[in-house]
Amino acid sequence: MKNLLLLLFLSFTILTNAQTAIKKELKAIETEEQAEAYLETKKSKKNKILVFNEEKHKSKLAKELIEMPVGFTKNERTQFKKTHYKVIKKEKVPHYRISYIFFDGNKMDASKIYDLRKTIMVEHGKGVPFEDLANKYSMAKNIRKGADSGWVKDGDMPIEIENEAFNLKHQVNDIYDVKTEKDNGYYIIKKTYRIKEIREVSVLKVLETID
Repeated sequence: MKNLLLLLFLSFTILTNAQTAIKKELKAIETEEQAEAYLETKKSKKNKILVFNEEKHKSKLAKELIEMPVGFTKNERTQFKKTHYKVIKKEKVPHYRISYIFFDGNKMDASKIYDLRKTIMVEHGKGVPFEDLANKYSMAKNIRKGADSGWVKDGDMPIEIENEAFNLKHQVNDIYDVKTEKDNGYYIIKKTYRIKEIREVSVLKVLETID
């Protein structure tokens, strides 16, 4: 009986010390760079930095983390694990949103693309919705969403598209063309929203196993 009690005491002490160590480690992390360095010491792929966006992420957890101040930590516990979420950065990031029709220049010659563009503009001028034209003609993977890009930011799409998306000369509902070099792509783009600053929060996620 004494041995059993001693074993339970030692197990509890080890677990408590481990939990305390993780709390101290998280408390010392104040920047994204420190979080990345911390992850280098942890081999588990379950530990990571997550980015939550108030437009894209609508879960209860995401909403709570977006509202939390930088430096605060949220813990979620189950029978076998404890997950720590520490907010390490919050910012407002410019996003744009467009609809587009894509043609692959590697699979279709330029003259054919030019002819299709004329057809598309004529049909759109007659009142055919841009989304319907995308479903009919686009070679992009987003046609099921009506050609909608969703809210995107720097780095999400080819640089040529981003440069034009952030060009203030384009007004909502304007249609313009973009040629991209890397994928030899031809895009017919419709600006669907004004540029919007969206709140994002970077969160360090650390998983702790409970024995």
